[in-house]
Amino acid sequence: MKHFAKVVSCLALLLASVVAVAEAPDAVNGAKTVGLEQAKSLFDDGAVFIDVRDAQSWSLGHIQGSVNLDFNASEFAVLYISKELDRSTPIVFYTSSPLNVSSAMASYFASNWGYSNVYYFREGFYSWMAADFPVELKMAGRSVQVDSVIQ
Repeated sequence: MKHFAKVVSCLALLLASVVAVAEAPDAVNGAKTVGLEQAKSLFDDGAVFIDVRDAQSWSLGHIQGSVNLDFNASEFAVLYISKELDRSTPIVFYTSSPLNVSSAMASYFASNWGYSNVYYFREGFYSWMAADFPVELKMAGRSVQVDSVIQ
């Protein structure tokens, strides 16, 4: 019986590791998938960027001006229950990278909740930061904008 429990535990760990590295889909029904340059254009045009990572990840670094709504927390439901939000406002969902499916899921739910301008930025925060686009980072216990560090 101990041997069987070990095998089951190993299989569970293996399955968890496979799920952890699963890539996000390329497209989401009801949302438009955008690449890095398209996301930057939406940013420049004033679209709302929603980071669906957990609050700790967001606090360490995020796209400048983005809003944090953790997909895995109840706060994400504000998009569903709010009557004040304009459902035609362009919103861009993102996570850290294509290895996180939360932005795809968030995009799907938002489009099903009646949002008509939903954008899915699959590449995520790390590619945005690597392109040297505007970010806010927490460095040495204080928040700074990268532009101020460069100057």
